[in-house]
Amino acid sequence: MDEHIINQMLDSDFDEFDDIDDTDEDPTWENDDVNSCFQDKIFDDIVQDNYINHDISHISDSDTDEEPTQTVRNTGRPRKKTQQDDNPRQWRDDDSVINSYIFNPDNGDYSVNPDLYDTLYDGSPIDFYHLIVDQNIINNIVIETNKYAAQQIASKVISPHSRLNKWYDTNESEMKCFLGLLLWTGLVSLPSYDLYWSTSAIFKTEFSTFMSRNRFEILLQMIHFADNSKADPNNRLYKLGSVIDNVMTNSNNCMQPYESFCIDESLIKFMGRLSFKQYIKNKKSRFEANAELNVGSKIVLELSEPYLDCGRTLYVDNWYTSIELAESLNDRQTHLVGTLRANRKSNPKDVTQKKLKRGEVISMRSSSNILVLKWKDKRDLYMLSTKHDSEMISIDHRGKYIEKPKVVIDYNLGKSPIDLSDQLSSYSNPLRRSIKWYKKVVLDTLLNIGVVNSLVLFNKVTNSKMTITTFRTILVENLVKKNNIMPPKVTMNHDFVKSGRSRCFKCYKKMVSEKGRTYAQNHSTKVYTKCLACNKYYCQMCFMRDHKIKK
Repeated sequence: MDEHIINQMLDSDFDEFDDIDDTDEDPTWENDDVNSCFQDKIFDDIVQDNYINHDISHISDSDTDEEPTQTVRNTGRPRKKTQQDDNPRQWRDDDSVINSYIFNPDNGDYSVNPDLYDTLYDGSPIDFYHLIVDQNIINNIVIETNKYAAQQIASKVISPHSRLNKWYDTNESEMKCFLGLLLWTGLVSLPSYDLYWSTSAIFKTEFSTFMSRNRFEILLQMIHFADNSKADPNNRLYKLGSVIDNVMTNSNNCMQPYESFCIDESLIKFMGRLSFKQYIKNKKSRFEANAELNVGSKIVLELSEPYLDCGRTLYVDNWYTSIELAESLNDRQTHLVGTLRANRKSNPKDVTQKKLKRGEVISMRSSSNILVLKWKDKRDLYMLSTKHDSEMISIDHRGKYIEKPKVVIDYNLGKSPIDLSDQLSSYSNPLRRSIKWYKKVVLDTLLNIGVVNSLVLFNKVTNSKMTITTFRTILVENLVKKNNIMPPKVTMNHDFVKSGRSRCFKCYKKMVSEKGRTYAQNHSTKVYTKCLACNKYYCQMCFMRDHKIKK
């Protein structure tokens, strides 16, 4: 900092630094390009058919107020001013006047596409998975992966020992096998990828039957979803390509929301450097990638656009809930129910400033019939609803009957499917810490969200109760099926031929185990003979002994 700025700060009255911004207004939205990264999740609610429209941005779901930020003058940054409500509203005591909307969907009264009951009533898990992750998605990944590998080979000076020297274009069959192996790593967890090809009895798997370790690692390195040569410098999410949009479209074609649906964020664990990563100390995975840069009312309206004007009810958490959003949805014949942050600028002060004892409730209703309710439980809980009043319901809680607002009970029911969906995605999660952020986002869409969505469809259409682990296992078996297995090597005779000069394989191995590697390198005998089939050098005695055992 410049010396004259420091002097000005030291000479200033400290009251000058008391300008605190304690508002929680949603940021302005200027760049539409960053809103390309969102997706739909679908899940079947036990109580009612809820369609889960899942925004993959992650934000903390805590109800704590944001900490005020201090701004200092003369530092070159504009002063933050406390924002005032530009649209003051008239508030009254709750009189139970509610806007009534009749649920009347344009596309018919259904949740799962009825055509699926006719075509896939006896379908297998892989059939339903291909409804969500279809042929076009796989083909696009194959094209972009091959293109990216060619660009890397052309733009770099490749080391003689680099795996890129042995690169050859992948295809649809191999890509399915690769995705199947990734799913497999979630079911059978080992510390690192290379251990899946270990010959040790402790770690031994059948991975080598389907793909070599070098090929798996080069595919993981080269897999790509967008053309780098056409990158948009203003869109940091361009690397995600069209995969997420395609999965979202396929999900919408298979299932539509019934009377209620939910929009929420997902957490994607990431520890590397990323400009839109957040630290959330109260979460198990404290560092997460904020996979969607912009969140708030605009995202809610954009995601819910196809489902408005039909009398549905939308459930959201306190990150999205605001009186302005409720008014916008009122204009679209859609109810909003959600938890509310205490410091939203439009909240009625008679509610936020009222001190309550445990079990007490205070509520007010706006001129547009939006209810804001405050209920004291262990802490203050703020709720917003356009379809509830302040009705209290008696429930049994651990043998005791307590009074609880009906809006809180309905909110918990409306949000429960999305929590269950996240829980299912976390089981046998194949994502690893070493994977780059954009690959992690897309692979999460393909191998977690896509799997959960297809499981929901499978159980609904076939009237089954298959678990997520069984479903993943069947997918692995189908994705790495026989036609994806590496072609067998051509059988060769174990001929003893002259070729070059190197150490006897068996003698060297024995000497290393007995006297150490350094001694073996200096004293082991070099020979000119090798086995043509084994491609290893042998002295005559070792060749006869080794191949006699094989016979």
